[in-house]
Amino acid sequence: MDEDNLLDSHPDLMDPDWRKHAQTDAWLGAKKDRKQLRKQQKRRRSRKPRGRWWMLGVFVAILAVTTAAIVLVGRRPAPDAAPPNPTSVPDVAPVDLARPYAHTPADTWPKGLDGITAPAAAAVGAAKAEAVADAYAKVKQVISAAHLDPAVLTGHDTKAYAALFAPDDREQIAVELAKKRTKDEGGFAAYVTEIADGYHLLDAGPRTFGTLAAHPGAKAGELVVDAKYVIAYAFDDVHPEGLTSPAEIVTFQRLDETYVIRSGSNFTKSSQGLWLEGGSSAFSAVGCAAAQDGYLAPGYANPPAPPTTGDDQDAPGYYDPKYPVPTLDGCPA
Repeated sequence: MDEDNLLDSHPDLMDPDWRKHAQTDAWLGAKKDRKQLRKQQKRRRSRKPRGRWWMLGVFVAILAVTTAAIVLVGRRPAPDAAPPNPTSVPDVAPVDLARPYAHTPADTWPKGLDGITAPAAAAVGAAKAEAVADAYAKVKQVISAAHLDPAVLTGHDTKAYAALFAPDDREQIAVELAKKRTKDEGGFAAYVTEIADGYHLLDAGPRTFGTLAAHPGAKAGELVVDAKYVIAYAFDDVHPEGLTSPAEIVTFQRLDETYVIRSGSNFTKSSQGLWLEGGSSAFSAVGCAAAQDGYLAPGYANPPAPPTTGDDQDAPGYYDPKYPVPTLDGCPA
């Protein structure tokens, strides 16, 4: 006979009162078992499992060190974790007069003239390699005299600069160097960089980034050198604690210039030598009032500007010579 059928037909199981009583006992027993189980679990938790707590302690220590490292890294300026944008200066970033170019494209540029490079000298048209090398040296010399020499920057003495050009070009340049900048004429500012009175460069000195490239001129005896470069100037400030961006102390001057070296019987003696054939320039983060008069001043010389939306982006040509020179300098016309 089926055992299940025997249980179902048992007289006690057929009694409704007995079944109700049995269900109550079963529920109470289960409740008692649950209480006993919780007591056992509580006793287990009250013990000190040394191995597990040691493991937990190590985990907590590692977590604390990792969290501290994350916090410290988070406090560092962003460019310490990633290289600065080579074509932009952030609107908000730490400013350190000991490292004025930090957080700017100029942070990795060489000091002085070393950032302006030329290819290995080789023959260009009829010009031999030695003549090309000499042309590169002459152009570097005149760039340094125009934009890096303290005699011009702070002394406003341009005689040594003008002397580097062929006599015929020198006469014309000397006339322009004696002029102040106006709305229609660049005056001295079209040739050299002079710092406005009352402002001083930091000991970090200017930095440069650019290239020289030579090619034959339109006439026999002409060698053309195209110079595309940027110069960054870092200004001192007596109240650096109020600065919010390196753009307030670092000014960039972007230039494209064409030089021609003339030699040979096709030119008179007074026309032989270096000529400045033309060029264009633009400034970024410049003091506008001083710039209107042709002088260089830092961005913090400007009145406080309203906050930006964060959507504005500098023209890359301010910082990278492979892009065209921008047509605006951020100052009102």
